[in-house]
Amino acid sequence: MISECRSGHICFGKGDLSSCRMKDCGRPTVIISPIDIKWFYKINELGLCINRNDLHMITEDRNMPKDVKKTILRIFPQLEERKY
Repeated sequence: MISECRSGHICFGKGDLSSCRMKDCGRPTVIISPIDIKWFYKINELGLCINRNDLHMITEDRNMPKDVKKTILRIFPQLEERKY
């Protein structure tokens, strides 16, 4: 599941995502997508949080699996515009 808080933190995780899991945040979140990107659990078993402005780092990372990049671009189509 993917959620976002008012501070612009995007959280990828499983379980209760009613509050932001970004360190020192904890604000209420809104669910963006029910899609679960299981690859992120290899980084952290609870999931991953990232600033919205840094999402492009996932799609630009050469080590990130292509299916993860495609899923991110499907959920956040505005990132496609950053491609050159």
